[in-house]
Amino acid sequence: MMTDNDRAWAAGGILAGGAVTLAAGAWAGAAAGAFVTGDEVAPASPLTIYQMATDWSTVWPHSQTASMAGATIADLALVTLLVWGLRSAFRWFRNPSSLATLHQVRELTPKQAARTATRLRASLKERKPKDVPACDRGVLLGDHLPSGVELRGSDEDTYVAIMAPRAGKSTSLAIPVADEAPGALLMTSNKADTYAATVASRGRVGQTFLFDTQGVAQAERDVWVDLVAQAETLEGAERLASHFVNQITSEQADPFWSQAAGDLLTGLFRAAWWEGATVREVMRWLADPKEKAPLRVLYEHEPVLAEQVDSSINIAEETQSGIYQNARTAMSALRDEKVLAWVTPDKSRARFDPEAFATSKDTLYLLSKKGGPSSALVAAVADAVFTAGTEAGERHGGRLPEPMRAVLDEAANICKIADLPDLYSHLGSRGITPFVILQSYRQGVRAWGEVGMDSMWSAATKKVIGVGIDDAKFAQDISSLTGAHYVERGSYSKSKDGGSRSWSEQREQVLDPAEIRAMRKGTALLMSTGMPVAQIGLRPWYAEKRMAHIGPQMRAEEAAITKRAVGAYELRKAARNAR
Repeated sequence: MMTDNDRAWAAGGILAGGAVTLAAGAWAGAAAGAFVTGDEVAPASPLTIYQMATDWSTVWPHSQTASMAGATIADLALVTLLVWGLRSAFRWFRNPSSLATLHQVRELTPKQAARTATRLRASLKERKPKDVPACDRGVLLGDHLPSGVELRGSDEDTYVAIMAPRAGKSTSLAIPVADEAPGALLMTSNKADTYAATVASRGRVGQTFLFDTQGVAQAERDVWVDLVAQAETLEGAERLASHFVNQITSEQADPFWSQAAGDLLTGLFRAAWWEGATVREVMRWLADPKEKAPLRVLYEHEPVLAEQVDSSINIAEETQSGIYQNARTAMSALRDEKVLAWVTPDKSRARFDPEAFATSKDTLYLLSKKGGPSSALVAAVADAVFTAGTEAGERHGGRLPEPMRAVLDEAANICKIADLPDLYSHLGSRGITPFVILQSYRQGVRAWGEVGMDSMWSAATKKVIGVGIDDAKFAQDISSLTGAHYVERGSYSKSKDGGSRSWSEQREQVLDPAEIRAMRKGTALLMSTGMPVAQIGLRPWYAEKRMAHIGPQMRAEEAAITKRAVGAYELRKAARNAR
């Protein structure tokens, strides 16, 4: 602990050092001025410095003006250099808030981010880091506070953002990250704002696909997705079945029913793939437990699987009925003909190809109003894209040549892939950049359980915690991770003999939970692997000059959505009146 005496000695040392430096600079400048005018240069010594301070003319008798000008210029240069050095040191190595300094997050600064981008992206291999434009340096996070320097993560990182509603999830994260995507873009949302903001600009760099079974964007269906194609392998069929069964699985229910329903759906999907059938046939088989066609197909091609499925359904009629009913409930979203059409072959519309998408610059929007059965389709399509991207990365030497970004807004509600936390551990290394955006940590727990959410949180190399965190336990955990610092406290005591002042150092949390909850809107905490917690200023798209195009195109698309919604309402109203 530094005492008053220590402070006095330190201040004295700094002043003495500064005086010596300025004196030496003054002599050097004066000597240069004298040399230029041809005057004799006085020797460098303490005596010379003293004489310069007392009687300048005795030291530089024939070059008083030149030597004085030289000394003034030299000292001004030294002062300027000192101020610049102190400012630079403060900017890079000091932070009044005791959070991460700019030096500690230097790997995210523009120069380092550009170097990382040239390593990860095939199209930037020949570029010098200084020539890489800002939008190509990586995933925009925000500006480091208090320095104001832009920070970007790389496209081999994995991201989780937790922000309360109206805290800037779409404007500062989802839309900017999507608009700058260098390759393919997968985007999920339960609102049309992110779609409206980016569909025009993304349409200029590639093709856009919209999968919107619930009419969030009120757009006409122009694409269909082949779900049965995912059942090409047994593992693919099991994953496809899991997305639907996940909708009926809960910690309170008996796992027998969901597991049995999953086994049944796996068998039916495999039979459909072997038969060249569609999801419509799967739904028909599911409606009649006495239908033997799928078992005959399985016995012909996969006897072991056929025996397993056969033994699980050829049981007591009541149990069999329960298994089929659970499977039908899991697939309930496809009872609607309008929804079923999205996953049924249609010669008049394009077929979405996940394999071609993975290496393109196309965009896939997966929109759903809420969770429930319809979200199973979103999860299934998103998972097909992840699988295709992973396999494409392997064919290109381990990772995609141009990274694919997956902005999963409201993932816990509409894109609840059961093993998404496990996928996090390797997606980044394959060139797929997942960015899951949640409203709270508990929302993730509800979707993936404590273990699953903890796994995703740990696997995410970049975590953004926004304002409005009302979960006391989560806020306390973040407070602990921000660390502690020593704060000097003074105290004064008074007695008959006078008063005395003493100083002591106390260890306190850098941010307590209440301060985390009450962070200023527009700011967030950034937790990056291997770095202390930093505070950042978010960068909403409407504050960026290079994203000025978003405003007009968003307004135009929102107007089109409104027009389509009004038109759809008028048609329904006319149909009701015609009855």
